[in-house]
Amino acid sequence: MKSHGIVSIDLIIKSPPSKVWNIITSKAYAKELGATFDKNAYVESDWQLGSKVHFKYEPDKIVSTGTITKLIEKELIQVGYDFSDFDYEERYTLKAIDDSTSLAILAGEYTADFEAQKVVWNNWLHKVKEIAEK
Repeated sequence: MKSHGIVSIDLIIKSPPSKVWNIITSKAYAKELGATFDKNAYVESDWQLGSKVHFKYEPDKIVSTGTITKLIEKELIQVGYDFSDFDYEERYTLKAIDDSTSLAILAGEYTADFEAQKVVWNNWLHKVKEIAEK
């Protein structure tokens, strides 16, 4: 399969990294954030180094599973997926900037719907921002 790219987007959120981190890793927001990807989608994990991350559809269908390969609390989550025909990784980076947070996502490498994935990830970042700035 020919690669089409890696999604790399960042956004400034007017909220501290601890609040942004809690939104990303909390079960309370999993379905609201997941809905930016697809109706009834959500992510489930205990967000510990070496733990599984399950991308699911309700009621409880696992679509894909990754493993947290790097974790620095309130700063970095890296999830690796080993699909049968390609490797895929997601990296969430949080950096404090004064009273705000720079949240960056790096996801890919995508083999097909790259342009659509850029839109979806941008929507996800804006949903995190919306929740954090309430």
